[in-house]
Amino acid sequence: MNKWFVVYSLGVLKQKGAAILLTVVLLLIMVTLVTLYTGKIQSFEQQILLNTQNQIWANASAKAGLNQGLAILNVNKVWPNIEVTGNLEDNSTFSLSAISENLPGRRTLVTMTANGRSADGLARATVEEQSLVYPILFNTPPAPLMVQHGISNDGEFEIVSNPDGLGVSAPFSLWSDTEVTLSGTHHHSCTYSAFSEGNCSTNSYSDHSIKMADIMDASASFPADVVSYLFNIPATEWLQLQQQADFVLADCDSLDIGSWGLIWINGNCDVSASTQVGSESEPIILVIYDGDLEFHPDVAMYGLLLSFKPLGSLKNLDINMQTGSAVFGAVVSNYQLGTKSELARVVFNTDVMEQLQHSKKLQRVARVPGSWHDF
Repeated sequence: MNKWFVVYSLGVLKQKGAAILLTVVLLLIMVTLVTLYTGKIQSFEQQILLNTQNQIWANASAKAGLNQGLAILNVNKVWPNIEVTGNLEDNSTFSLSAISENLPGRRTLVTMTANGRSADGLARATVEEQSLVYPILFNTPPAPLMVQHGISNDGEFEIVSNPDGLGVSAPFSLWSDTEVTLSGTHHHSCTYSAFSEGNCSTNSYSDHSIKMADIMDASASFPADVVSYLFNIPATEWLQLQQQADFVLADCDSLDIGSWGLIWINGNCDVSASTQVGSESEPIILVIYDGDLEFHPDVAMYGLLLSFKPLGSLKNLDINMQTGSAVFGAVVSNYQLGTKSELARVVFNTDVMEQLQHSKKLQRVARVPGSWHDF
């Protein structure tokens, strides 16, 4: 064999070996770089995932702060003017502050700002939302007796007037969209002093012999929808009002001095003799839905009574208050009273009417739609 051929072959083999070695080294370097790069990417992804999770926790804790604020408002109906803090089960935390703004109609707008922080403190979130604190009773009746479609000639009423219902020293007793004829001997209105002395029938503003300015009947300003006037909810949407009730009952058997809030009665309401319902400091709103009302002797109810006849009802409804019984506050009906020759007795009480809108038990809290946003 030619020695040059051998040398050449050995040289070629060496070159091939060097090329393979170089290729392997390069491949190892590439694999190492890819491995390092992949590890770095995974580390970044893990950090992103952790940061995302922390941000979710921070947002959740901030929202929990807003919910805590809403719960405080539901209980107190006013913001306590302090910063509220809290810890969640995952060790994330929140702080909550609020600003209150008084609005017309005895309403309060509360703007709450909550700051949430993740458990490790690396992520934070801020959210804001407004809530409205408002009285269930949107408008208090200016007259103690407010009747749609008037009172039948056979019906009777005894009313203690609102002394300033039509202006200073201008008493207001009855308000109706229909003319009221004072034909019965028990049609009379008077001052509270005359009533308390038992002289309402003999020392009256208006009676069967004369109708004075305290009775505003055939009134063009009388609301077409008394339910909407009182609660800012149309009568056709009465379910919305019922849903705001504290109690929905089938009768009035359980009513007593400890009754409170908005009470909705489906059907007839009979209150036993010598029963006090509500109190001057905690009056109630009593809605009688499609039923008769009967107060037996010496029943005293404090608050607003709404006798509500739904559209389409064929029932002949009425209100009757026997000897010594009365509503201290106001009575409203959306149908003609006195069709059964019965008696409505109402004593206007300024303190009761004030409490109907000021009492915490007769106020509600609602989130303002569209007010939530984050930063």
